[in-house]
Amino acid sequence: MNGLIGLLFAVCNVLLIPVILVLLAFLGWTVVLFGGFLRETWARRGARRTLDRALAAAKRGAAPAELWATLCAARSGLAPAFCAHAIPGTADSAILAHAVAELEHGITDAMARLSLLTRVGPMLGLMGTLIPLGPALAGLAAGDMQGMAQNLVVAFTTTVIGVLVGALSYAIGLVRRAWYTRDLCDLEFVCQRLAAKTEAP
Repeated sequence: MNGLIGLLFAVCNVLLIPVILVLLAFLGWTVVLFGGFLRETWARRGARRTLDRALAAAKRGAAPAELWATLCAARSGLAPAFCAHAIPGTADSAILAHAVAELEHGITDAMARLSLLTRVGPMLGLMGTLIPLGPALAGLAAGDMQGMAQNLVVAFTTTVIGVLVGALSYAIGLVRRAWYTRDLCDLEFVCQRLAAKTEAP
């Protein structure tokens, strides 16, 4: 039994360094994503103005050329990506639906990465908290207060980093999901109007 306990203790100690390294990598990744989020927030107003103009034009029954000109004039948001996936000027419903589906796949991939950070970041933080507690308690029993303090510092630091990664990625994902849901809804309506113009006698 003592051998099994010693083996588990050794495995946990070996895991501490990989956990810390992955947490640091996640923290760097989160900082990069947060910078991209701030840049996207800055450009969001212009992207929404473009989609609002395209939506208003679609509602009043504007010509397909005007709708495409409005969409392709955008420099940020989903509209430029939509124009890249579709063929500007087309009104083929299959091509338009495929372009929207490509956007949805890209958004799903981006949200999956944020979900990974949201869920795994705090888990790694918890692992980084619990692993040093064993050596800390052993140091307390042996009277090694300095060793115990060092292990507790590692435990609390990894907790903070894990929670920070999870909180930032969750907030970014929440806001972006609301943005993309609204933008995709507007793009789908514009695509329906483009296809209806072609199908109309």
